[in-house]
Amino acid sequence: MRPSLVFYLLAFGAALFVFEATAASELLTLRHNPFTRPEALKPKPPPPPAPPQALLEAPEEIELIVSATMVSKHAPMAIVDGELLAVGDRIRGLKLVAVREGKVVFYRDGRRYVFEIDNGRKLGDLQ
Repeated sequence: MRPSLVFYLLAFGAALFVFEATAASELLTLRHNPFTRPEALKPKPPPPPAPPQALLEAPEEIELIVSATMVSKHAPMAIVDGELLAVGDRIRGLKLVAVREGKVVFYRDGRRYVFEIDNGRKLGDLQ
């Protein structure tokens, strides 16, 4: 066998060994699992369960004026009592949990309150 052919075979074998070693070390040093869901996309936990109906007091009348709603997949907002609120914001102890077309849903003390646009009347206590 010719010496140059032997040299090329040895060089190819060494390069292949280095490539495999490099690939194996890169696989072992991953910073995260590429098959797990990112924190921003993980589902949010459901709201706490409502207490039994017998333990709740009679619902109080809450007056809020809903002027406008903007339904959006990423940042739904509503204008309530003249304030621009995003989901998660609070007003008068109520937490805004959903914005729908023409209405908003608030949550407080295990109760859901739904207000319709422009009328300020509570649509119902949806326990």
